[in-house]
Amino acid sequence: MIVGYYCHDLSLRNKLLLKNEGSATWNKIELKAGGRYFIVHKLGPGAKKKFLFHSRSEGGGIITGYIGPNLYKSEFGYFTPNLSEDTAILLNDDGSIDIKENF
Repeated sequence: MIVGYYCHDLSLRNKLLLKNEGSATWNKIELKAGGRYFIVHKLGPGAKKKFLFHSRSEGGGIITGYIGPNLYKSEFGYFTPNLSEDTAILLNDDGSIDIKENF
């Protein structure tokens, strides 16, 4: 019974992959998703960061980050405690943010 609960609990984890696809460094990146809040102070060219978490609340995700003095923002996904979500967030040199769900 404990193994069943553990496997069920793992199946409801959300996976976010944050990747810098360009050659510019992104700074002060903030992610809000599923009632959680994450900060990445610096993400250099080609760098990746993974987040595994359980949703605490329902709602969409938001990412913000800087290239130099310019702030960029994008909304993504919908998170709920009852479902898991796999999302890749790709950051580009021109400030565009590409979202790939169920990667």
